[in-house]
Amino acid sequence: MSPRLILILTAMLAVLGVAGGLYLKGRHDAAARERPKTEAALAKAAVAGLETQGAQQSAQRVEVVVRQRDAANGVVARLMPEALKSEDANVPLDPARAARLRDADDGLCGARPDLGGCTQNSNAPSGAGAVRALPPTGSADDR
Repeated sequence: MSPRLILILTAMLAVLGVAGGLYLKGRHDAAARERPKTEAALAKAAVAGLETQGAQQSAQRVEVVVRQRDAANGVVARLMPEALKSEDANVPLDPARAARLRDADDGLCGARPDLGGCTQNSNAPSGAGAVRALPPTGSADDR
């Protein structure tokens, strides 16, 4: 090989080496510039996944509550006519039963004061005045 050919090959290899190095450096720099965008996109995807999961769980809870409400309404609709037609529907409440109901209400309110019937309002009846027994007026046949 002639020295001129060796010099040309060396120059070509040097140019190819520099071009390859610049290409790889450019790819590395581009990847470094894109990394924050990629991380932000991954974070957004994770948040969207959590939001979707939360929405699904919320929809399931709402569905359970709606089913419970519908079942309770069905029971009330079935029992209400029977209770209104009952022969003791207009009979005054027995004082002993009123006391048991009052004690049960007080126990529930003591355990969970945030329940609907447990008011902190001083104007609302509570305690012994919340459930009052009517004075005995005779039997239902006397009416």
